Amino acid sequence: MRSLPAQGTDDELASRLTQFDLQMYHLPDSRPHSSSSLKSVTHSPSPINGVVRTRQQQQIKRLPDLPTEILVEILDLLGDWELSKAVGLPTSLSRPLSWARASVTDEAMLSGFVPLVRSADPVRNPLTRAGASLTVRFGYVHVLDALLHSYRTHFTHWFRNDIVPIIASEYGRTNVLNWWKHQVDAQILPRPTCRSMSEAIDGACRNGERNSLDWWVSSGFPLKYGESTLEAASAKNQVDVLEWWRHSGLPLKIGRVMDMASSAGHVDVLSWWLRSNLEFKYDRTALHHASMHGKVEVLQWWLESGLQMIFDQDALTLATRHNRPEVLEWWDKSGLPVQYRICDIEEALEDAIGGGEAARDWWRKKGVNFNANDVEWMKLQTLN
Repeated sequence: MRSLPAQGTDDELASRLTQFDLQMYHLPDSRPHSSSSLKSVTHSPSPINGVVRTRQQQQIKRLPDLPTEILVEILDLLGDWELSKAVGLPTSLSRPLSWARASVTDEAMLSGFVPLVRSADPVRNPLTRAGASLTVRFGYVHVLDALLHSYRTHFTHWFRNDIVPIIASEYGRTNVLNWWKHQVDAQILPRPTCRSMSEAIDGACRNGERNSLDWWVSSGFPLKYGESTLEAASAKNQVDVLEWWRHSGLPLKIGRVMDMASSAGHVDVLSWWLRSNLEFKYDRTALHHASMHGKVEVLQWWLESGLQMIFDQDALTLATRHNRPEVLEWWDKSGLPVQYRICDIEEALEDAIGGGEAARDWWRKKGVNFNANDVEWMKLQTLN
């Protein structure tokens, strides 16, 4: 294990460690399950008056026979407490704040086992949003159907504000969407509001769930969405979703996509928009966001893109306030005529995150005298 390279992202390190264990322990070489199938696997609930066996137990047996420790490490790396609990694995993750007030019924929902849910007495111990959301997220159509028909007067309250279509779209649960639409068509559940539909489509774009987008297009519902749709895809580096929209034939509502991509550091998205031949707008906010978030690779992309670079002295002020000496260094070497005032830099350092010592040291090495006279203090100067 010590011979394994220690460089790379967390995801790369986890993958490398998994491959090492597969070879070391001579485990069967089976194709990995998709994330969607893993999300739908649930653990066996605790026995109630006897042994309980569920369909989900059979699914667990089909998972790759990895050591439990490796599966725990993978799920902990994902930071997904709900998924760890649903598949019955121990976890070092803390219970999320959204589960702080979870009911007994919410806990039972993790199992996806209807008798266990009923035994929790949902009327007396009603679902919270945490339990309602996970039921949709894990695609528990059988649980949804049982709750609707056994507790119809309570169902619309537990799953209020169109939780079902919103969460189902976010996680690509088209089976839930089909079930929900059937209930809507039968006038058992209400139609979604325009705002909820827009939120559902935004969630699908944010998570890269193109199958959800396909579902909405063919659903017969009039599509409602705004600029936030493409902004969400751009902010989350969902190039495939952007391609889907370009070929969808639907009207494209293009908002601050370049600002979103620049803030998040997604060079691939920026390049996609540049090559798309679609009209987009941007202003100084794009470079401001890249500077304050330390996205040097984004700044370099803008410099080499051939697009007009729009910036002002706030680029340096924001980089200083957010203690980004690497960004200050980039601006210094870029050859761009960016300006600053010592008074603005000093004010930014006073408010700097983490004290701003790294940024202050950079300015000192640059030769800036923070004890300068009033004239120098207020003078607008060029960085390079």
